[in-house]
Amino acid sequence: MPKTKNKKFVFKAMRKIFILLLSFASLLNLHAQELLTLEEAINLALKNNHDIKISNNAFEIALNNFSLGNAGFLPTVDLNSGYSKSSNNTRQEYFDGRSINRTGAISSSLNLGVTLNWTIFDGFSSIINYNKLKETKNLVEITSIVTSEEIITSVMFAYYDILRQKEILKALKEGIAISEQRVKIAEEKYKVGTASKTELLQAKADLNADRNTLLRQEIELKNAKVNLNLLLGRDPNIDFDVVDTIKIKKLSVDDLLSKANQNNRLISISQRNREIAKLNLSNTRAKLFPRVNFFIGYNFTRSKSQAGFIASNQNLGLNYGLSFSFNLFNGFNSLREYENSRIEVLNSEIKLEQIKNAVKAQILKFYESYSTSLKLIEFEKENLEIARENVDIAIERYRLGALTPLELREAQKTYIDAESRLISALYQAKIAEINLLKLSGELFE
Repeated sequence: MPKTKNKKFVFKAMRKIFILLLSFASLLNLHAQELLTLEEAINLALKNNHDIKISNNAFEIALNNFSLGNAGFLPTVDLNSGYSKSSNNTRQEYFDGRSINRTGAISSSLNLGVTLNWTIFDGFSSIINYNKLKETKNLVEITSIVTSEEIITSVMFAYYDILRQKEILKALKEGIAISEQRVKIAEEKYKVGTASKTELLQAKADLNADRNTLLRQEIELKNAKVNLNLLLGRDPNIDFDVVDTIKIKKLSVDDLLSKANQNNRLISISQRNREIAKLNLSNTRAKLFPRVNFFIGYNFTRSKSQAGFIASNQNLGLNYGLSFSFNLFNGFNSLREYENSRIEVLNSEIKLEQIKNAVKAQILKFYESYSTSLKLIEFEKENLEIARENVDIAIERYRLGALTPLELREAQKTYIDAESRLISALYQAKIAEINLLKLSGELFE
């Protein structure tokens, strides 16, 4: 009996040593690869992603447009000048008998003026336009944040997918360690005549099948890295490794719903669109008021002529005044614009309510997935411990001849499946968590 325990201990130790050697080899490989943290990946995406660059440029344009001059508060100042010269054949006859007959008479004219125009009343349209530019700036800023959030979400999904693929790879390596133990036991049993060659060949075939699965999983891991490189805006061939683990935050559905009403970007965009629709309605009302403009100008004119009554004429002076305009009838277009703007306000309020309901529904759905995944994690952790103990017992019983190869293979498969389900539950919980944080506006926190 002590001999049996010693052998059992040796097999367990061999498996652990094999896994440690694989881990050590992975660590050696890490030194030849870039170590990429999630924070570094996000920073690279924010720096290099083309969609983010475009959205940032759009915000710069909106920021430039947000000015008093663009709203119509400031006056305009125009400089006008001109010079003309002509040559004419002139023939003039007067009633007193005089006559003038000139060939190639030269005439010239020079004018120069500066004029300031300032709208001093436009039905408060300038104030409305300024507020509209402000809301537009806020809208573009939020839209830019949404673009960044979408990119960051995609980066996080891709990053945690790499972690998931790595954990699956690790589980498959543990499965190979078990298959190699099975081959060694089968070889020993075949040598002493307690097992057939068919049993040994089947053990080797299963080991090769496991290695084949491992190779396929290595391709999946490589593809996951390529996907992340594309999101980071860099060469897809760059090799790297990730060293983080999947950790799940504790979330409350009531807290998420409360924060979503205040911070959700889609709700904020809808609110900004509603405010812009209201300002457009106010602008249609402003057109019903008269417009009063103030103008002041300083002009200089000079003309010379070699024929005619005046040989030279020069003026220099100031002119100023007020102008008043008021539309009496424009084919009911003002009324039409007002009605359309009023309907747009109603539509924006309906859209806002629709988006609020959609966000709430998404939070409830993702939270259900999140809660279920948390329960599955606890369940699969317990199940994994049972499966791990079961496979250790199965290996020992197989060595003693009390278990068939098929039963050992089934125990091995149960263990690997339990690990895979745990990895999947962790990944699904993290995906749901990221979506919940994005919906509640807490992704950047």
